Amino acid sequence: MTMTMDTTADTVAKTKDEFLRAKAQLIRALEKTPDDRINWSPSETARSPLHVVAHAACAIEFIHQMMMGKPFEIATTAEADEYFLKAERPYTTREEALSLLETKSDAFVIWLESVTAEDLAGMASMPFGMGAVPVSLGITFPAMHTQGHTAQIDYIQTIYGDRVW
Repeated sequence: MTMTMDTTADTVAKTKDEFLRAKAQLIRALEKTPDDRINWSPSETARSPLHVVAHAACAIEFIHQMMMGKPFEIATTAEADEYFLKAERPYTTREEALSLLETKSDAFVIWLESVTAEDLAGMASMPFGMGAVPVSLGITFPAMHTQGHTAQIDYIQTIYGDRVW
């Protein structure tokens, strides 16, 4: 058996493919949400499907910035939650949320395509005192985060009775 090492181009291509797949899944989840449910949430403290998409888009930007060396300035998860909820509030239509997702995703992908081996070998500071991670790992976080929020929309759909796979 021959072991091969990923090149920078391989790492970036795999990361980009997984991210674009996760983004497409999130878009499909919102597309499958009826108009009368995109702003619905199961409780006053829960996000609606629309705000889940806006949150995912904002998080893509923050993770992207962290991978470029800009620390996440918010000190605690409670403060971050408050910040994100406020940032998501202005998005009230499907088009607005999807436009935000496209904008933040496009910027991440453009940057990702410019990443060098030196960039991948660097370290990025994580928020909330979690230390640092290799950029080669951190660039996978936008896809993982987006996938997690897609699952939230799927679950919200089951709460209001949509059980169609």
